[in-house]
Amino acid sequence: MKKNNLILIAGLILLGSSCSKDFLSVNEVNPNSPSVVAAKLVLPATLKEVALTMNTPQRFAFVYLWHGLWSVSAGYSQPQSLVQYKLLNSSYQNAFIEFYITGNNLDAIEKATTDPKDVYYVATAKIIKAYIFQNLVDCWGDVPYNEAFQTLTGNLKPKYDKQQDIYEDLVVQLDAAMAAIQAAPADANAILANSDIMYGGDMSLWLKFANTLKLRILVHQADMTGRTAYITTAIGTTASIGYIGAGESALVNPGYLVSQGKMNPFYETFYNSAATSQSDGVTYYFAGKDVVDYYKATFDPRLGKFFNTYDGTNYEGNYFGQLPGDLTPQAKTSKLGYVAGDAGTMIGTPDKSAPLLTDFESLFIQAEAAQRSLIAGDPKSLYESAVTQSFIYMGLSSSAAAGFLSLETGANYSLVTDKLEVILNQKWASLNGIAPVEIWTDYRRTGYPTFLHFSVDPARASDTPPVRLLYPQDEVNVNNANYVAAQDAQGWQDEFKTKIFWQNR
Repeated sequence: MKKNNLILIAGLILLGSSCSKDFLSVNEVNPNSPSVVAAKLVLPATLKEVALTMNTPQRFAFVYLWHGLWSVSAGYSQPQSLVQYKLLNSSYQNAFIEFYITGNNLDAIEKATTDPKDVYYVATAKIIKAYIFQNLVDCWGDVPYNEAFQTLTGNLKPKYDKQQDIYEDLVVQLDAAMAAIQAAPADANAILANSDIMYGGDMSLWLKFANTLKLRILVHQADMTGRTAYITTAIGTTASIGYIGAGESALVNPGYLVSQGKMNPFYETFYNSAATSQSDGVTYYFAGKDVVDYYKATFDPRLGKFFNTYDGTNYEGNYFGQLPGDLTPQAKTSKLGYVAGDAGTMIGTPDKSAPLLTDFESLFIQAEAAQRSLIAGDPKSLYESAVTQSFIYMGLSSSAAAGFLSLETGANYSLVTDKLEVILNQKWASLNGIAPVEIWTDYRRTGYPTFLHFSVDPARASDTPPVRLLYPQDEVNVNNANYVAAQDAQGWQDEFKTKIFWQNR
């Protein structure tokens, strides 16, 4: 895709990415003559695109590498920009651009859908748009929001909005979406299963997804000074809706199948339709030493799902940024977990659904919220349920989870002193290869896990990695005045010091 200013791109209704042409795409008209596309066609395409962005490892691989989960094989040169924390404005701008293209399509649903009977389409568009902007804020801070999708009215250079203001408005938008679903007329047009490729038209699950996303947004702010009253009040307004529970994960599947460009995007990064490895896939990313050591120390049977043995018995990882002479050779380092046909391994299968927000992430969020007394509930029970659902997601049994949780290790909630630490450590270990932005956010806002090595390259620019991504080069080039104003408004120093607003440490 040609890279242009994000608003110039977003002015066109573009559905389907360049790497999956014609797969759930409705971009069959002249792109220079925008037209309204039916919401029932736009919704599945946008869900598929969000899943593509969130489940393509290259979009957020820096998180897995910096946070002890993955390493780069000894068979490759270590990526200097990452091991030394020397990010560029071009680093990871694809996710930024993709988020805005998809957000524009969702915004189009909201603005173009005027029939009161289509309330469910408008509500789901609001919810997914909130999901997108939460991730934009968590990675970049201030971003274009209120003026983001005004191309057709002549605004090609949108101003940036303050990140905390965006976060607060996302709560408002989610509340409005939930209220609209609950107040929908009896004759409202149902979203058909082939249009809703996440929840099959089940609006009760969309309500829980929206409320869980809202809880995540609020819990991210829990360590901020003076935010407790705001958080608890906001949580209370929709507490009766509940949150994603066991078996209610937000998983997208547009009909993934064994065909190039139509497989699960995470799987397709590593294997092609013939089930042979992609170039620079499984031979590039290997196990991270921090997480392998953690799985071993806690006797976690998921180790064999997240990674493969290197010799039929043993597991080992490397620290990211180790000098070539210090790296454990490929033959003695574990690859990312894969067994053909086993959906429970990290790489999974070509037709495996792509997660946006799993049930176990939701339960970990709830456990943290309960531990902080932000919601009612038993944090121990929620924590253990989260771990159990992670085991099930990885193809293991609930009895295996129960046995694991009863061991006298640092994963036993009853035995540890710092309850918040065990919740966040297990969340980190469970989201490996599944939810990179949340892993990065959790570390930046809480400091857990405390034992990460990030990069061990002696030439690294700091002892800890950047706390945000740099704005895309396209914004620097085309929307420069607003880009500079956003930098100034945030008191920008550099990517190591200018924190996202919820980072109170």
